[in-house]
Amino acid sequence: MSFVFRLVRDDEGLPAPAVVFEDSTNPGLVPLWEAVGVYDALYNSDGMRARDVSRAIAYGVDRVLDDAALGRLVPATTSQGEAIRFLENVHRACTLHASARIETR
Repeated sequence: MSFVFRLVRDDEGLPAPAVVFEDSTNPGLVPLWEAVGVYDALYNSDGMRARDVSRAIAYGVDRVLDDAALGRLVPATTSQGEAIRFLENVHRACTLHASARIETR
């Protein structure tokens, strides 16, 4: 099972909310997310606006990029590159769609 982070926009005039971003990652990365300070921004942000977590995600991206020792927290089933890719994608989406609502699964 994977962790899914999704951004949804509720535009006026549309019959249903539109998913503007969705990405998933290995739930085994939780120790890394906790170490770099993004756990709450990812897992406890359901219903929040993207702008409310973008700063925390940006900080987490910087931490993962700057500290190679964090690689020890990445499970054998994934890579540090995958973790970086996921966080960078989430940060980019939160910046582009700042008013979108977060859904997590």
